[in-house]
Amino acid sequence: MPLQGTRRDEAEAATTGGTASQTGVSPANEMRAAHTTQSGESPIKALQPLVNDARRYALERERDRLAHVAIDSDKYDSRTKEKIERSAKAIGYPPNEIGARVEEHRLRSRRQGGVPPVETSSRPAPVKPVRESVVSEREGRGPRNKDKRGRGGRDNGGFMSKQEREAEEREQRELERQWAAKKEKEAKLLAQAREREMPRERSMNQVELPSMLRMSDLSQLLRRSMFRVKVAAEQIGLEDTRPERMLVAEDAALIALELGFDPVIDDEAGFDLYPAPPAPPEKLAPRPPITGIFGHVDHGKTSLLDALRSTSVAAGEAGGITQHIGAFEVSVNAMVTNLRAKTEGFPAPPPYEPKEGDPTITFLDTPGHAAFTAMRARGAGVTDVVVLVVAADDGVKPQTEEVIGLIKSAPDVSPVVAITKVDKPGVDTKKVKHGLMAAGIDVEELGGEIPCVEVSSVTGQGLAELLETISAIAEVKELKAEREGRVEGRVLEARVDHGRGNVATILVTRGCLRSTASLVAGTTWARVRTLLPPSGDLVEAAYPGQPVEVTGWRDLPEAGDLVLEADSEDDAKRCIANRLRRAEDEKMMSEVEVINEKQKRDAEILRIRRAEERKAREEGLRGNAVSHAGDVAVEQLTATGGGDEVKERLLVIKADVSGTVEAVVGALEGIGNNEAKVKIIRAEVGDVHEGDLDLARTAGAVIIGFNVEASASIMRQAAQNPPVTVHVSPIIYRLVEIVRKETAALLPPRIEIRVHGEATVQQIFEIKVKGRKTPKVIAGSRCSNGVFSKARKVRIVRNGETIHTGTVATLKQVKKDVLEVQKGVECGIAIEDFDDLQAEDLIQSIEEVPVAREL
Repeated sequence: MPLQGTRRDEAEAATTGGTASQTGVSPANEMRAAHTTQSGESPIKALQPLVNDARRYALERERDRLAHVAIDSDKYDSRTKEKIERSAKAIGYPPNEIGARVEEHRLRSRRQGGVPPVETSSRPAPVKPVRESVVSEREGRGPRNKDKRGRGGRDNGGFMSKQEREAEEREQRELERQWAAKKEKEAKLLAQAREREMPRERSMNQVELPSMLRMSDLSQLLRRSMFRVKVAAEQIGLEDTRPERMLVAEDAALIALELGFDPVIDDEAGFDLYPAPPAPPEKLAPRPPITGIFGHVDHGKTSLLDALRSTSVAAGEAGGITQHIGAFEVSVNAMVTNLRAKTEGFPAPPPYEPKEGDPTITFLDTPGHAAFTAMRARGAGVTDVVVLVVAADDGVKPQTEEVIGLIKSAPDVSPVVAITKVDKPGVDTKKVKHGLMAAGIDVEELGGEIPCVEVSSVTGQGLAELLETISAIAEVKELKAEREGRVEGRVLEARVDHGRGNVATILVTRGCLRSTASLVAGTTWARVRTLLPPSGDLVEAAYPGQPVEVTGWRDLPEAGDLVLEADSEDDAKRCIANRLRRAEDEKMMSEVEVINEKQKRDAEILRIRRAEERKAREEGLRGNAVSHAGDVAVEQLTATGGGDEVKERLLVIKADVSGTVEAVVGALEGIGNNEAKVKIIRAEVGDVHEGDLDLARTAGAVIIGFNVEASASIMRQAAQNPPVTVHVSPIIYRLVEIVRKETAALLPPRIEIRVHGEATVQQIFEIKVKGRKTPKVIAGSRCSNGVFSKARKVRIVRNGETIHTGTVATLKQVKKDVLEVQKGVECGIAIEDFDDLQAEDLIQSIEEVPVAREL
């Protein structure tokens, strides 16, 4: 509580010409005497008002400080009183005034309910000037205090003039402004101190969370009630707050933060490698165009490249189908020279030796089969020029339209049309061009902008023109890339080589790939051991636009992965460790979502069942009504995906390279329907080995091998009990048909009804049987078709509708039991547990035959 009232001291009176202090000469009078001239005038007379104000302010601040020291003392004893009196005397202030104000303050505090507590902070709290009530007391022009002297010691009854009051108010406002500024500064300093201390405070509440846990587990881990955990979960936006709900680490960390805990944040976990920003133009150098060969299966893509590089690749491919992405680099000048000599009938020139700086083209051969859609999309994603191959004798086909869609979705790719097989008799290239126009490819001959070249892989017609067209497009596009710095690229293929280990074909897109680099791709890394270009000679470096086989991978990368260079092996390992952890977290997160959805569905089933049971009890219903209500609830939810009746054909996929693994998985995983489907439990590169057999035998899976080998010893082990089915083939569509049949075998058979005989009811007889309350019904019938057998099931048809299906209890001819009745013979038929027979009913003797279903 601030002290009330103010008093002018004797020192102020001395500075204004009043009486001196009774304790001695004031410092102001001493200063005046020291500077008085012989004429009696002060040289600082003009500054005297400012000196007086400063002196008065300093004295009042010191007086208030002493008063607060006295008030804050636990006991105002004689020792404290003596100390304060010495300080008051030093500043020329009457000591008894301070004692009187202390007693007055304590008396007022007792009347208001007690003395305010003493501050216990390490540093004393700032003292607010005791001048708050000056204006309020003087608005009524009342006396300032009990002393009858006014301002300056004048005996004016304690009243102030208007000028004095305005000056006092201005001074009060200035003090309040200074006080507010001081408090604001102290608040900022206090906030900064708390912020500096905050990490230390939070570390005391540090909590380590697992990757996945239930709400109830989190409540126990944090030692907080379940109610508080639920409230925190709702505050972060979670709607499902059941105790059994599974939480991922991110949600659990947010809840922990809401409850005042500090989840551990590890900067190491955020380390990763990313592509570098674009290089400045002055650092870019020309690079060869990357040209992809695309088209429908068997339209001559590989034969076209075979003619370009004078090799025989197409003849060695299984089924005549390309099943990999092949990449090679050729010299334009050398190929054009050789091709023109061949097609124009000139003798073969000496081999052309490529010179440094000669333009080159990098070709990519992609598969055309429907199963290799992902491969084609991956190839189109790294190309600059797309050669759309269309056979002159076949025209536009499904995969041709797919490639056209890829071209339209990639505006940076320049298309070129190559119409192949023009050497065949009777082909109509104009028809093919019009078909391309209808599909969205505007060729130049029909007013479009896309060049079209007619070629023949057999005669070499148009091949040189095709190369020149590609080279001209590359020159117009001004393809450039940085040839120094960290390497970037794409994985085209990856496979296991028996002599070299894990091998990946990489297309360099930026930088320089050297034989000592540390690479990262997907979730694996490599310390490069060798670089092998398509020419077959080892090199020390590869530059943008060049494909190269890289060895030294710890695991096989995935086709299409981005390749980045790390500064060291340690950085590569850290990056891969973090990527693997994040991949595991994402997998776990998806599993958590499935678990939560299933638990939520089960809880909804239970809620509906209980609601229906409660309703049935209220209505007085029992038994069937309750069970029916539960059945309805289950049917409603399982119809939306709650059932687990889908059967699965488990597969282990083995292939020669990572790209074909991807293709086989894509072709097989879509097989099935809502009753049976394919589930792939392993898909990897390499031949079939014992580990695959063990997994397949344990899980009951089928092994599918594509372009791989299964040795004789592996096949013998597969035949052991329990046997494992192994299918190995180099043709992908054969494997698709095999898996389709294997999956269809899981489907429940379709039941076909075959009618072997029919009997028409002519008359109904009722026979009383001892021990039976109701008479037994016998249908007097005539076999109208086929053979009516007692051993087979029967169905009763009335007015074209089946009203009952059951078995024959009795079959009599006259009075003799028989097993079957031929056509045209009268008989008596009794149906088991069915007596509602009528005349003209048709009783059919049927056989239910299971028939295997197909997908």
